[in-house]
Amino acid sequence: MKQLSKMRIGAVAVASVVGLSGCGREADSVADFDDVDLSQAEDLFDVSTEAAADPVLVTVEGAEIRQSELMQEVNMIMQRFQGQQVPPEQMAQMRDEVMEGAMENLIMRRLLINRVDAEGIEVDDAEIDEVIDAFRQQLPPGMELEDQLAQAGMDMVSLRDNLRQEMAVNKMLEAKVDHILEPTEDEIAAFHAEHREEYFTMPESVRASHILINTTEMNEEEQEAARERIAELRDQLIAGADFAELAQAESDCPSSAQGGDLGQFGRGQMVPPFEEAAFTQEIGEVGEIVETQFGFHLIKVSERIEAGTTDLAESREQIATHLTEQSRQDAMRAYIEQIREEADIQFMDAP
Repeated sequence: MKQLSKMRIGAVAVASVVGLSGCGREADSVADFDDVDLSQAEDLFDVSTEAAADPVLVTVEGAEIRQSELMQEVNMIMQRFQGQQVPPEQMAQMRDEVMEGAMENLIMRRLLINRVDAEGIEVDDAEIDEVIDAFRQQLPPGMELEDQLAQAGMDMVSLRDNLRQEMAVNKMLEAKVDHILEPTEDEIAAFHAEHREEYFTMPESVRASHILINTTEMNEEEQEAARERIAELRDQLIAGADFAELAQAESDCPSSAQGGDLGQFGRGQMVPPFEEAAFTQEIGEVGEIVETQFGFHLIKVSERIEAGTTDLAESREQIATHLTEQSRQDAMRAYIEQIREEADIQFMDAP
């Protein structure tokens, strides 16, 4: 069954992108630009002509939002695009969209914090410590949270302050949707019938593991040595070596930490040579050496899942969760629109 979309209301998260390459997966199309690097965006978003000038741009229920706050928010948004490239013709449009989004973020944050203060909602240090500990556990080995914060222009004090505010907002927002009831059986059945093809028809998929020798930065001589190495590893596997142990010790893919396990995937998720091998190999056997732009792979398919449709009984719990979250989102959206409409917001001269 396809995963239904599920959005957490007011969820607190640290957005970080850890690039994983060389596993045979198709690259994301968002990084396909090749004209202008976003490092050029520094001038595009430099709206201040004097370092000391920091005009008030908006007042929100009497609280001022200054140009420096807007630019800080813009920089945080632009961190998400770091390393990508954008064609020149899209730069001006991007400026307008980022500026508008950053300003709206600041306005809504101020409105929500005002409501939190008015309702006396608090977050204690233990709650913040728990979230920070979770952040640390999600970081790759050798990566420190403090280093990541420094790259984003933050420190632990500012992180804790931001978390305290956002977690308090989350508490308030969650309380606004506590009245939402679970969907009825008729509503669940109607959703299943209406979205059968969209969500509940599963294409053919496989579960597979692999061992990768990465050759992306090798010359011809090194690539030939890599081919000999992967052939030696295949001989060891054919002779009875444990695939997971060998993958953990020898594979250049981050999946080596899981013994080479790539999980379950369908067609279109891997590069063509890898996909063709994974969907044609016999279950439990080590296939021939597969070459992709990432390097040389040995693939072992552990399971093949035929295409099919999940029935209502199998899907009921997931549908109920999805519909409940959807109702909560609708209620939250209505609440936010209401406080936005009721707020006293005064715009000054545009930046």
